[in-house]
Amino acid sequence: MKTNGLMKSTAMLAALAGAAFAVPATVQAQNLVVWGSDLQADPLVNELWQEIKTRFEEANPGVTIEYMPPTGNISDGAVQAAIQSEAGPDVLLTNSGIGRVTIVANAKLVQPLTAQYEELGWKDKIYPWLYEQLSTQFNGEIYEVPDGVDAIAIWYHKDMFEENGWSLEGGWADFTATLDAIKAAGVEPIAVGIRNCCNGGHLIGNFLQAAAGPQMMGEVVAGEVPWTDPAVVAGAQNLVDSVKAGHINPQMTSLDQDAAIRLWANKRAAIFFGGPWFINNVRQLDYDLANLGYATIPSDLDDGSRPTGGVGWSWMVPVSSKQPELAMKWIDFMLSEEIMMLRAEHQTSSQLMARDLPDVEPVVPVMGEVFAAAAEGVGYNPSVYIPGSALDTYYQVIGGLVGGQVSPEDGLAQIEAKMGD
Repeated sequence: MKTNGLMKSTAMLAALAGAAFAVPATVQAQNLVVWGSDLQADPLVNELWQEIKTRFEEANPGVTIEYMPPTGNISDGAVQAAIQSEAGPDVLLTNSGIGRVTIVANAKLVQPLTAQYEELGWKDKIYPWLYEQLSTQFNGEIYEVPDGVDAIAIWYHKDMFEENGWSLEGGWADFTATLDAIKAAGVEPIAVGIRNCCNGGHLIGNFLQAAAGPQMMGEVVAGEVPWTDPAVVAGAQNLVDSVKAGHINPQMTSLDQDAAIRLWANKRAAIFFGGPWFINNVRQLDYDLANLGYATIPSDLDDGSRPTGGVGWSWMVPVSSKQPELAMKWIDFMLSEEIMMLRAEHQTSSQLMARDLPDVEPVVPVMGEVFAAAAEGVGYNPSVYIPGSALDTYYQVIGGLVGGQVSPEDGLAQIEAKMGD
């Protein structure tokens, strides 16, 4: 009898011990695979994303975040391949804009998120003008959640401009006079990487908007006003005139974006057109970030001098996601004030958040100038708005304009012909 009693007591103690270490029934171990930022290869950026992972896991006991290193984006087909594989992500961050989102939305590779904008209040967690833009696409359906907004404008060397008395204030004639003065000093006025697409789009988008204004350029990229409108042609002509004046070297057509950034960081060029992501590019080249200057392009129009942009990076949920509900929770977390402020005030901050953060105190001073410049909204970087069918022609025309192979009228006519394809 004593033996049976001992056995019962031992069994009871074992059961109690097991219960003490068991995971409560309400907590279910889950793994969320996140296709994160390609900037996470940078140790400082990775430090930030590890902090985000820790905070999410603490707020959601039983959940483990697994970052999946990006192998590319929508433009090069890597996102599409990942979604269709058996080992794809549950939620992903990738380059966006309607031209790119159209590719994955039409292929039915990503889930519509329209309901979450209402149910989870996402429409109130981004800029009102940004939500309005998103809600007018795809017949009201929304497939992306902006992680940030691009604000593409002029980057310049503060010390170089101060020492030489160069200015980026005034109208278009003042701008060309400054470019003339820079050229006379033996410095390339504008560095741009035409090869491999995107940076040429950053450049011409600013030139077109300075001449035509953001409202008209919005109508142009939406297909409501033709690319051959005289105001748009005037912007392209300004680009060609800058090449002829020596403000943009035709040999820039052989440079890619990274080469153009190195040219600028070595102070062999005075101006570079890019978004806040440019900060991390030059940080990695050991450039003094305190010397970074940021300005909108001069224009003779009241609203022409503002950044171009649009949705630069967005969260999407693949149709193949194994954790769609958890993916929505992750996106909601990324839209929270806590995480937006954490990212905006981190030392690697190089992105305009998807909504206004009036109390933000960025570590990199120039980010304050970026936030201020975009407070009233940004214009249109055609690269992320025009249909995917027109993108190749768009970039080819930019190269032709800078290289002198096509006239503004003929080049813009070629883009217009592709808008309806």
